[in-house]
Amino acid sequence: MVKLGGGCVVLSPDDGDQQEVGTESVRRTIGAAIDARDIAQCVRTFAPGLSRGRMNPASEEVHFVVRGHGACYIDGHRYGLEPGSAVYVPPGTDACFEAAGPDALEVVSVCCPEPAAAENDLPPRTVPEDPVSTPPFRVVHEHDRKTIPTGERTFKLLADKDVGCQRVTQFLGVIPPSIAPPHYHTYEEAIYVLDGEGLLWAEEVETPVGQGSCIYLPRGVRHSLQNHGSHPIRLLGVFHPSGSPAARYGDEGAR
Repeated sequence: MVKLGGGCVVLSPDDGDQQEVGTESVRRTIGAAIDARDIAQCVRTFAPGLSRGRMNPASEEVHFVVRGHGACYIDGHRYGLEPGSAVYVPPGTDACFEAAGPDALEVVSVCCPEPAAAENDLPPRTVPEDPVSTPPFRVVHEHDRKTIPTGERTFKLLADKDVGCQRVTQFLGVIPPSIAPPHYHTYEEAIYVLDGEGLLWAEEVETPVGQGSCIYLPRGVRHSLQNHGSHPIRLLGVFHPSGSPAARYGDEGAR
């Protein structure tokens, strides 16, 4: 783990507290343990089979499938999952995951606010029956989302107000080889680097980042994620409160 200026933190793929619960392995990366204010991130790996259920009474959850295939069950409704699927789970909603076939299902999950305890875990269950009612709109895929340019960079909105998410915005960002001017946001952000490598600068301190890096950016911290390589950086970002990833301040290219 590397601490940069202004409370920014970068975690490597080996950092974070690991916990095994049934078919699920959870690596907790961003949260109160690193002084995050409201947002919590973890990387979850599901072995084949149905996971334990979870229900956060006050937290919004957003999830993104990094690898593997399977399904999630949200209040009993089944949603198929594949790499690039983004999921929104509202507060007070019963949800569980199922990996299909012999391969594991890897998911990056973000909660806001961070749950106080694991007391809202539910016991193992059989696969729920799909209710007769039409499932709510809870899952989108990155391929179906519009590419939005912001300078040299682009992003796609994933789980946001379109699927009912009110407090946070989840997005997929693409950074070509480039150097962005230092800037800051008015929101708190959790980032997971999906592909590529670069250099993160925050308040006069810098560190390399690459595939599997987790980044915590507090509100108002001047930073710049720079791509010095020959291939684009793809990153998954979630920020609170909700808004637009294009909103940035402190540089001449701010929009």
